[in-house]
Amino acid sequence: MRLLLVDDERRARNRLRQLVAGLPGVEIMGEAGDGITALEIIARGKPDVVLLDVQMPGLNGIEMVGELRGPHVPLIIFVTAYDRYALQAFEVSAVDYLLKPVSTDRLQTALSKAGDHLQARALPAFALEQMTRLMTTLESSRRLSVERVVGRRGAKLQVIPVESVQAFVADNELVFALTENDRVPVNHTLRELEGRLDPGHFVRVHKQTIVNLLQIVEVEPMFKGGAVARLRSGRRIDISRRYAAGLREKLGG
Repeated sequence: MRLLLVDDERRARNRLRQLVAGLPGVEIMGEAGDGITALEIIARGKPDVVLLDVQMPGLNGIEMVGELRGPHVPLIIFVTAYDRYALQAFEVSAVDYLLKPVSTDRLQTALSKAGDHLQARALPAFALEQMTRLMTTLESSRRLSVERVVGRRGAKLQVIPVESVQAFVADNELVFALTENDRVPVNHTLRELEGRLDPGHFVRVHKQTIVNLLQIVEVEPMFKGGAVARLRSGRRIDISRRYAAGLREKLGG
């Protein structure tokens, strides 16, 4: 079992490393102090299991899990000092959940459960089921409203606070986050984002667009029931007839 340790506190990572040392069949393949570094290591090194802190600056553990894609998604064991995150942890299909300070017995139990899952995941159908359950939960749970997304610029990953995003736009099978001065591709579909963004701030206005209500300056009605929204940056966003009435209602009009 190849293990990745992710925690923004070096002390916490050192403790986990000490607890894991000597456990049969367990190898620590790396460690990370933030979510972006962890995503890069996961993509490159493909660990079997991630011991993941929930509370981290920049990109927290639950948001990090929401960025995982592909056939080699690792099993997640959340580690945190706050048990109020327990429900959220299992809602994103975590194998287990450990409270700090982590005890050796609890860690061994969690890793044993992970080992059982890894054996079962040898079957492709099981891996597909796990990924489907993870994404369905993230899309449907309003309690997991995302506060940050990860943009990709070449080989570099970039954390983007969603409050700075004016709109998410689909273009040629890619989805872009539009900020005041930039257009950054993100690894999400509009459907995923619509399920995870705060519905009080982000609204679907077109089959290719989700807009941030706080960024709208004015809405101009157009022929045949559609409209055009002007954003703070000066950008103009098309609003289809299908979504125009819902947008007016959200804006209080």
